[in-house]
Amino acid sequence: MPKKRGVYFVANDSVLELVIAFLNSFRRSNPNIALCLIPFDDDIEDILALRSRYDFSVWDDAAVLRRCDEISLSFHESTKGHFRKLAAWEGEFEEFLYIDSDTAVLRDVEFVFDHLDAFGFVVATSHVPGRAWKETVRTSGKLAPEQYAYAANTGFVASRKGALTLSGITESLPAARELTPHMKLGYEQPFLNYLMVTSGLPYTSLRRLSETTGDRSIPGEVYAWTPGVAARGGDVVAPASPPTLLVHWTEPVKPTGPDGRSVPLYGLWRYYRNLPAPPRPVD
Repeated sequence: MPKKRGVYFVANDSVLELVIAFLNSFRRSNPNIALCLIPFDDDIEDILALRSRYDFSVWDDAAVLRRCDEISLSFHESTKGHFRKLAAWEGEFEEFLYIDSDTAVLRDVEFVFDHLDAFGFVVATSHVPGRAWKETVRTSGKLAPEQYAYAANTGFVASRKGALTLSGITESLPAARELTPHMKLGYEQPFLNYLMVTSGLPYTSLRRLSETTGDRSIPGEVYAWTPGVAARGGDVVAPASPPTLLVHWTEPVKPTGPDGRSVPLYGLWRYYRNLPAPPRPVD
């Protein structure tokens, strides 16, 4: 029997514009795969109005979300909804993708699931110097070099149900908290990196697979602010290889960055934000 597959995203109404662009892009390239919203918080009224048009369900296990909120308080003084992506490992899909809602998905994601035969976790981009960890982690003695070198962006994660569990995550908190001085504590990213590399399961990224195998056909991730990138219509045309699977924004999306320079892919965001919504699915 085929495994039940699906995609989760976390959002609330404060990022509605990003969510619309995400949903337009995702449903254009992935019209049939199951999609589920994990609420960032209770402020989701406007997003709920999009549910039937974009054919997504809404996470309804409030107890799991409360546990994720409690975990966030182990690292932050107030609840951070970003930690609710941890709920995905307790959800309905046997194999899943988690995708940040400040993303445009340009291609079919089905190929990513094939890598779960060999790996417990597959992100889009890893081995990024300065991602997740401070330099001091190297001398902390808490992680092996290959563990902190993974340094993954956790805005796109493929995994399977049970690869992590909330009970296991809770048990790991004391050891993880010892690494807090070495974490770049924006939100959940360093903690989720820690969970993946200490899980005992193999982990990789699409970028790493492309680099180590020499297979330039494996689609990857592009950041909207990267110099030299270019788009035409709804696709990234430079770089041409490897092809672009997803474009990751920084929110809010603006035509210029903090340095006053234009954001290369701002036009691509406008393309998907203004794309007509797909027809309502037929029952």
